Amino acid sequence: MRKLIGVITLVLTSAANAASEKDVDVFGGLLLRYENEQQHINIPDRERLRAIVRLGLKGEINKNWSAQGRLSTGLKNKQNVPAITIHRFNTQPQPDNDVFVERLFVTGRFENTTIFIGKIPWKTKQLTDAFWDRNLSPVGIHVDYQLSKQHQLQFASLKPLDGDSDFVGLMHIAQWNMTYTFEQITLDISPWFVDFQGEDNAKYAKKDTQLDNQFLRLSSSLNYKGYQLGIDFGRSLKGFSQFEQYADQKNSVVVQLSQGKLKQAGDFAWHLRYLRVERFGVISEFAQNATARFATANLRGIDLRLRKKMARNWWLGARVSDMQTIKGEQEQGLRFRLEGQYTF
Repeated sequence: MRKLIGVITLVLTSAANAASEKDVDVFGGLLLRYENEQQHINIPDRERLRAIVRLGLKGEINKNWSAQGRLSTGLKNKQNVPAITIHRFNTQPQPDNDVFVERLFVTGRFENTTIFIGKIPWKTKQLTDAFWDRNLSPVGIHVDYQLSKQHQLQFASLKPLDGDSDFVGLMHIAQWNMTYTFEQITLDISPWFVDFQGEDNAKYAKKDTQLDNQFLRLSSSLNYKGYQLGIDFGRSLKGFSQFEQYADQKNSVVVQLSQGKLKQAGDFAWHLRYLRVERFGVISEFAQNATARFATANLRGIDLRLRKKMARNWWLGARVSDMQTIKGEQEQGLRFRLEGQYTF
């Protein structure tokens, strides 16, 4: 990985040096979040103030190729946790903070094809983060191929990260995106197949990454006058009889009702989600962790989020998540957040 990052860094630096001033952009942002987690059974309540700081550079190489890199704060060797705690209101663990290369990749754009190579942000279409946490940027290649205005194919071969410099497993993805418009209604349908080849030598990313798994997934939404009703559904195709209690826990489903986009000052955006994510319906290590501190799989509950665009560069919002486990040791939690983000 260090060699790959070195090569992309060289390309990015060369692009910045060779391009004119108008072709190079510095970008970044600051997110502040008050977080209160309570009503647990086996773990103590937690109240804290957190921050995410990011700074990046992007530049054009030529008419077809561009490069981008971004640094982020985060917890050491846990790149799906970009937030660092800047104040604790009660007694709680104090893990090591870090600054890491969050993403570093080149993009090639051609007539019907777009290619992403490097440490890339997640590009496969999904309605929510139930399967993959968007804060994680795997290393690999992703290809978009536009068949027509209504149809797009996506292919990816990715190496998820284990800590800050190693890998665990190999993931292959194929997705077909379809869009249909009927007067004021737009229907998006995206079936996809995922093959994950696990490895049992992970040092940090250990949550089910030792297991091979395959999934059939569907991300779909119905859009009408700014409102969206959508679903993320997936099912594992593998058997896990060695985990007797969870052998039949192979589905994941998220139903979401949402409205609004934060395009200009005064805009509101909100979503209401119902989640039921079973143990093997996702890969626990890579699934979203925004709703519960105690699990990313084997949980169910409700997630509500509201945000308002205050000005061109910043928004304020609140989020409430009420989650509980499905099987095994009983746990639950209510997570409340107040947050604001400024970007440039």
